[in-house]
Amino acid sequence: MSWFELFWAAALLLLLLAVTGGSLAWAVGLRGFAALATAPAFGITMIGGTAIVAQWVGLSWSVVSVLVVTLVVGAALWGARFAYLRTRSQPEEEGERTRPRFDVWLLVASIAAILVLSFRLADAVGLPTNFSQTFDNIFHLNAVRFILDTGNASSLAIGRMTNPGGALGFYPAAWHGAVSLIVQLSGVSIPVAVNAMSIVVGAVIWPLGAVLLTRILFGRGRVLTISAAILATAFPLFPLLLLDYGVLYPYQLGLSLVPIALAATAQVFGLGQRVPGFSRWWWTLVLLGTLPGIALAHPGALVSWLALSVPMVIAFAIAQWRAHSSARSRVLIAGAFAAYIVAGILALKILRPPLEARGWPTTLSVPAAVWEVLSISTWYGAAALVAILAVLAGIIWALIARTPASLVALGMYLVAAILFVTVVALPFGTLRDALTGAWYNNTPRLAAMLPLVMVTLGAYGVARTASALATIPVVERIRASTPPSGRVLLGAALAVGGMLAVQGAALAQATTSVSALFAITPTSPLVNSDEYALLNRVDQHVPEGVAIAGSPWNGSSLAYALADRPVLMPHTLMEITQELELVNEGLVGAKPGGAVCEAVEILHVGFVLDFGSQEVHGAQHEFPGFEDLGTSDRVRLVDEQGEARLYEIVACGPSANR
Repeated sequence: MSWFELFWAAALLLLLLAVTGGSLAWAVGLRGFAALATAPAFGITMIGGTAIVAQWVGLSWSVVSVLVVTLVVGAALWGARFAYLRTRSQPEEEGERTRPRFDVWLLVASIAAILVLSFRLADAVGLPTNFSQTFDNIFHLNAVRFILDTGNASSLAIGRMTNPGGALGFYPAAWHGAVSLIVQLSGVSIPVAVNAMSIVVGAVIWPLGAVLLTRILFGRGRVLTISAAILATAFPLFPLLLLDYGVLYPYQLGLSLVPIALAATAQVFGLGQRVPGFSRWWWTLVLLGTLPGIALAHPGALVSWLALSVPMVIAFAIAQWRAHSSARSRVLIAGAFAAYIVAGILALKILRPPLEARGWPTTLSVPAAVWEVLSISTWYGAAALVAILAVLAGIIWALIARTPASLVALGMYLVAAILFVTVVALPFGTLRDALTGAWYNNTPRLAAMLPLVMVTLGAYGVARTASALATIPVVERIRASTPPSGRVLLGAALAVGGMLAVQGAALAQATTSVSALFAITPTSPLVNSDEYALLNRVDQHVPEGVAIAGSPWNGSSLAYALADRPVLMPHTLMEITQELELVNEGLVGAKPGGAVCEAVEILHVGFVLDFGSQEVHGAQHEFPGFEDLGTSDRVRLVDEQGEARLYEIVACGPSANR
C-alpha cells in the first residue's frame, strides 16, 4: 500500500467534508476562510447525525445517506437565510458588499502548516498500513469493520459490537463513521483509512481551526495569522500526544473541532473581531451546528469546549452588567449566569465516565505541575522554547492591554492550566474528581487541551511584540528604506525561520514515540510481524461469515478488522454470553453432541487463532478452552507463521466451518 493511496483516501475525506460541511457553511452565509475552517465541524455533525437518523428511518449507512441528509438540512438553512434577508430593506450588513480582499499570507501560512503537520504525522505513523499497537485500538479498528458489516454507524448502536444485549446504549461513533466512509469511498484497508483520518484531523482541521479562533479574537493581521499557523505545528501535546497515548482517535477529532466552536462562541457573545456581513444570531446557528459533531466525536471534547468558553461567558456577563443599570436587567443577567453555572455543573456530572474508569492518580507536586505548564514540557519532558516565549509574551501583553479579547484568551489559558495542574497534582480527591472527572482524571487528555489555547495566546504575543518593535526608530528607518519586494522576502524568511525554529526536540521525541507504537515488528505488543503475516492470509482459509475464536488480549481479535472475518470477541471488554463462555472455557475438550459443540454451532465458529500468551497490557488472562491446542485432536493446524497459528475446529464435525 503506497503513500499515494493514503493521501488519496485523505483527499476523498476532505472532499466529503467540503461537500457536506462546506455547503452548510455557505447556506448559513459564511464565506472565505471562515467557511473553509468551519466546514469540517459541520461535516462531522452531518456524519454523526446522519448515522443516528439513518438507523431510525431504516437507511443503510453510506455516503449517499450523508449527502441526502445534508441536502435536506442545507435546503432548510438556505431557505431560512433567504427568507431572513428578504425581510430586510438592505443586505444584512454593508460588510457583505465590502468583503476583505484575498489574503495571500493566510493562504500560504495555512498551506505551510498543513504540509508540515502532514509530514510530521506521516513520519510518526511510519507506513500507511501501520496501526497503533495499543489496547484501545482493538475496539476502534473492529468498530469500523462492524459499521461496514452492519450498515449502521449510529452512536446508539455501535456498542452492540461488544454488548449485543444493548447494555452499552451510547458510544460516540462520529470518528468511526467517518473512517468507514473513507473505506467505502476509496477501497483502502481499515488501517490506511485510519491513518488518512489522522492526517486530516491533525494536519488540516486542527491548524485551520486554530487560525480561525486567533483571527476571530484578534483580527486579520499578517503577523498574527502567520504566527498562529506556525504555532499550530509547534506543540507535541496536540495532535501527536493523542496518537501516542491511548490511542484516543475520537477525542483527538473532538478536540480538533473545539477551536471552531470557541470561535463561534466568541462571535455569539460579541467578542473579538466581527466577521463582516454575519450577525451573532447566525453565529449561534454555526455554534449549534458544531456542537453535535463534537459531542458525537467524544463527550470529553464537548466538556472541553464548555470549560474553555467560561471566560467568554464571564466577559459577556460583565459587559451586559455594565451596559444595563436597571435592577430588573441586572437580576435577569445574574439569573442567567447562575443558570449557566448550574447547567455546567450538571454537564460535568452527566458527561463524566463511570467511577471505576476515573481512577488515575496524581503524579506531581503542585509547583512541578505549574512548571510543566509554563515550560510546555509536560509528558515529553523537552521544552518547546520558541513556543514558551510566544505564550509568555501573550500573557504579558494580555495583562498590559486588558481588552476583552486578550483577557478571554488569557482566561482560556488559565482554565486549561488550572485543569492540568488539578489532574496531576491536586491532593483533594473529591474536588479533583469534580473538576476533571469528565476527562477520566487522566493527565494526557488534559495536557492535549493546552495547545488549543496556547496557539491563540502565543500568536497574540508575537503580533503585539512585532508591533512594538516596529515603533523603534531604527526599525522604522530600516522598514521605510526597504522596498516592498524586500519586505515580502524578509517576511517570508522570518516565517520560514519561525516554522523551522518551532520544530524542536519535543516534537522529534513525540514523533519517535508514536513511531515506536505504530511499527509492526517481531516484538510489537498487540500484533507482531509474524501474527500480522498470518492475519493477511486468514481470508484464504476461513470462509466468509465463519467466526474465529481466540483471546482478544493477544491481538487475534483483529482478524475482524484486518482479515474481514468475524471473531467471537472483537474487544476485551465484552458481554459474555453462556455460549461464548462455553467456547472460551471448554473448546479444547469439545465433543460431538456436547454443550460446547452446541455453542460452536450457535456462534457459527469454525476456527481458532492462537497468538500465544503475550498480551497488549503485559497481563495474563486465562482462556482454558484455547490452551494446548498444538497437542489437541479437537483442532487441525491450517496455517502458521512463527509462533502464530490458525486452527480449524474439527471436534464438532464438518458443519462447524460451513
